[in-house]
Amino acid sequence: MIKIYENLKTIKQSNLFYVIESEECIENLSFLNLEKALLDKITKTIKEKENTLLQFFQWWNNFESLFIAFYLDKDKKTLTEFLWENVTKLPNKFTILSNNKENLLSIVDNCLLSRYKFQQYLTEKKEDEINIICEKEIRQKLDDRLETINNIILARDLWETPTCDLYPELFINKAKSLKFRKTKIKILTPRDIQKQWLGLLWAVWKWSINKPFMLVLERIVNRKYPTIWIVWKWIVFDTWWINLKPEQWLYLMKDDMSWAWAVLALMKELDRKNLNVNIVACIPLAENSISWEAYRPSDILKAYNWKTVNVINTDAEWRLILADWVSYLSRNYKLDRVITIATLTWACLYAIWYRYAWIMWTDKEIIDKLLSYSKENFEKYHELPFEKYYIEKTKSKIADYDNLTEWIYAWATMWGAFIYNFLENNEKYTHIDIAWVANNNFEPYGLYTKTSTWFWVDSLSNLFLNM
Repeated sequence: MIKIYENLKTIKQSNLFYVIESEECIENLSFLNLEKALLDKITKTIKEKENTLLQFFQWWNNFESLFIAFYLDKDKKTLTEFLWENVTKLPNKFTILSNNKENLLSIVDNCLLSRYKFQQYLTEKKEDEINIICEKEIRQKLDDRLETINNIILARDLWETPTCDLYPELFINKAKSLKFRKTKIKILTPRDIQKQWLGLLWAVWKWSINKPFMLVLERIVNRKYPTIWIVWKWIVFDTWWINLKPEQWLYLMKDDMSWAWAVLALMKELDRKNLNVNIVACIPLAENSISWEAYRPSDILKAYNWKTVNVINTDAEWRLILADWVSYLSRNYKLDRVITIATLTWACLYAIWYRYAWIMWTDKEIIDKLLSYSKENFEKYHELPFEKYYIEKTKSKIADYDNLTEWIYAWATMWGAFIYNFLENNEKYTHIDIAWVANNNFEPYGLYTKTSTWFWVDSLSNLFLNM
């Protein structure tokens, strides 16, 4: 529960949280009439120039404790890293008092996102009660950021929901219930998918009891503006089919649906923004249960564009789904730019752990903007090289393409190269591999708890707002 106040007078039964970066910050606490001993302790800590969190008990009126985070050695940590280490230590009831207007949004980000908890299936829930002291002149900025945070939390909550309660048809129903104001929703039903002959998607789905769908979200600002198409895929649960995933990894395989929720959060965010570009997001939705009609290694499938694909490994399902949908878009729409996003490879994890996404391919403007954003913000990107060599290596000896090139271990690059084959009009193309930054199964870090991270909601909304 979040409440916003202009002063502390009406707040009861809470704790006060304040960040100090220099001795000047003490002046902002003068209205509290702190005791000399407490002020001396604060001054001494500032002179020691250490980053630390101190708690002072029962010190003022209706507040039980005063928590002061001393952010004094900025060479050691960013503000986000420092706050992440400390806001998780706060009790579930506290009030944020910012040391300056510029820091308020960063502090709110950390207090809400670093402390995220999913409690829908718990019998006993323990919610945070957070008050924010905000001056009138920055209230609009705070309200705007809180809307973004609500969209991010929506994505996290839905990602945590088990697949038994969230198969493709329920995803469609949830998307329709979000009440977009400026975004149009289009849905391709299972009948439409079969009629259009999206053969790769159909093969991946074949034949789960829960039918596949295609969801298109159109944020059209002006038909004269360029249009960016963003393509995701959503798999309810990635079993690997016949190439069955090892037991220790099966529990995590609902992760394959995580970025579909993040795209809903992104489009909900863009729905309320003023843009100079049209954005269309496309999400193929499928469930990949093992069945007697599941496709097999060595099967040869026919895509929407009638190109054939030799199935080397049935775990390469996302490449099939995205290839079908990219070729469908390329043939039926005028595309200015295409961005494909998926959690693709272990290669990302082994090379750069889970704090960076890899970007690659031909749209230099998009890549440069994301790299520039990455330097100053929490979401990080790293560029991979693009060469026609990799595209050539996706070709098959017995079909047009293999869905996996086994002996080339540049996995993230090869996956993007495979999709590139299905763009028919030389569109500008960016591929983002968000494996392991989308789903943080390792350790809490900064704004990310050990859960879905909502990666790219901030960075891509910033990108589209500045185009």
